Amino acid sequence: MKSEKSTSAGRVTLADIVRESGMSRSTVGRALAGNGYVNPEKKQHIIATAERLGYRASTLARALRTQQSMTLGVLVADITNPLFPAIVKGIDEGVSAAGYTLFLCNTDENPQRQQTLIRSLLDRQVDGLIMVSQSLSEASRQLISEGPPCVFVNRMSADLQGDYIGPDNVQAMNLLLDHLYGLGHRRIACVTGPAQSSTARERKEAWLSGMARLGCPVPPGYLIEGDYHARSGRRIAEQLLQCEPRPTAVLAANDFVALEIIKVLNEQGITVPGELSVCGFDDVFGAHYMALASLQEKGLTTVDQPKRELGQAAARAMLNRLHAPQSAASRTILSVILQARDTSGEVPSSDALKSHTDV
Repeated sequence: MKSEKSTSAGRVTLADIVRESGMSRSTVGRALAGNGYVNPEKKQHIIATAERLGYRASTLARALRTQQSMTLGVLVADITNPLFPAIVKGIDEGVSAAGYTLFLCNTDENPQRQQTLIRSLLDRQVDGLIMVSQSLSEASRQLISEGPPCVFVNRMSADLQGDYIGPDNVQAMNLLLDHLYGLGHRRIACVTGPAQSSTARERKEAWLSGMARLGCPVPPGYLIEGDYHARSGRRIAEQLLQCEPRPTAVLAANDFVALEIIKVLNEQGITVPGELSVCGFDDVFGAHYMALASLQEKGLTTVDQPKRELGQAAARAMLNRLHAPQSAASRTILSVILQARDTSGEVPSSDALKSHTDV
């Protein structure tokens, strides 16, 4: 039996397998790479030798040979936001089955950090980028335009070509508006995300269209720009309370903003939903609201994005793009579900008559 002492001191190389198996370097290389014909018995012998020696193929060497790193970069806006883990899980499920490894990066909605991370991923020769809820700076757009394929999730860039995956924002706003309208509300305010967010623009237009469809007025101050962060909820609540007439319901940019608005309203002695109904967006806590209910806390009325399915669709789009780089950019829109819980209720009786006379 041949000695393995020469391979035990360091990393096992292709030369070690050639020596131990007694096969030529080209035959060993084809057997381990799975490229080209190798006699089945010889191939089995080579693979058994490699396993016995503990051989692991060099990722760098494979990348140089195939021009593929088998890695993908995923950028998320805020890793602490419960919206994103399920999306990333869906992405990972799809791409890992195809042999890809993810580099997960957190941009914190910081343009400079975003640019630095994109450059780092490009330096690592990732095969593609998946941008989750990213509003791209000019520098980032320039980097991406010269880089590998890109898939956008939840937000898209108007001046970049790429596959897009997102929830049906028009359906979502109509579900929320119809729900509140059915409860008697006519004075319904809307809190959007930042103006540079394509998602915020979609929801704003859907709210305006929905209010017009229902014949509801849009007084000054009923449309407020937010930033998706809970801290903006205090400023927004204060603006809502200054509106004349005061809205009887508000659609918040996301669940965190909605919860902060409710907190401020409670501090002001305004009951939810008794005096003002509040709805969120994303359903980031999902089934955890059942646990909150057991503590006699209110469950938030919101719209549930199909988070894991968004990730899975993004994975499919990226794999398709890598397989067919020249194909036309795709757009995948997934349906959402209304979760009507405790923070939306019938319009207060004193406001009901006023709402109908205002229409």
